[in-house]
Amino acid sequence: MAEPPPVSPVSTFVVRMWHEWSAHGSRWRGRIEHLQSGESAAFLDQDGMLDFICRFVAMRDRENRAPKVEE
Repeated sequence: MAEPPPVSPVSTFVVRMWHEWSAHGSRWRGRIEHLQSGESAAFLDQDGMLDFICRFVAMRDRENRAPKVEE
């Protein structure tokens, strides 16, 4: 029986961020793409970006990551 190919230890992401202004104030938005799979997602905060990354990369301890920056 053939074994499945090993999972690549490398994941490459392209992250685009931009600042938006409106009558309600300003905010940052972003879009992230995982190059190996072609999957992408939009996000509004660091947690949204990290949730997407965690689908492809095993992070040892998300609780010890840098604190969320508030504006």
